[in-house]
Amino acid sequence: MPRTVKKDKHLQPGQPLKPSTLSPRAAAEWDRLIGELAASNILVSPGHRALLSLSATIAADIVEAWAAIERDGAYIETKAGIVAHPATKRLDALRRDRIKVLTMLGLRCVAVTPPSKEKSIEDILNE
Repeated sequence: MPRTVKKDKHLQPGQPLKPSTLSPRAAAEWDRLIGELAASNILVSPGHRALLSLSATIAADIVEAWAAIERDGAYIETKAGIVAHPATKRLDALRRDRIKVLTMLGLRCVAVTPPSKEKSIEDILNE
């Protein structure tokens, strides 16, 4: 059964309108994210437009920062010596922000441990 991102009786599922102010890269990310949410049976409402826009913009900024690092290298030479590229700090902050936004949209990273054939500590204690 499809689920909404946030269970709120006032939110009605529906396709949010893509903002016309998105950059081409962010607009492509918007389309990709909307497709992934739909494929995952996660329903969004027009009220999620700001979060989707923010996520798409952050993703576009991540691509831009990564391109700068690939072009210039992870470290650059300045008057102060060799320092980390400014885009590396920005990239870290953008990644953290994206995780926060995706969590607000209902997408959470979940680590799944494969079942083990060995006895767990609970099994041993319950013997």
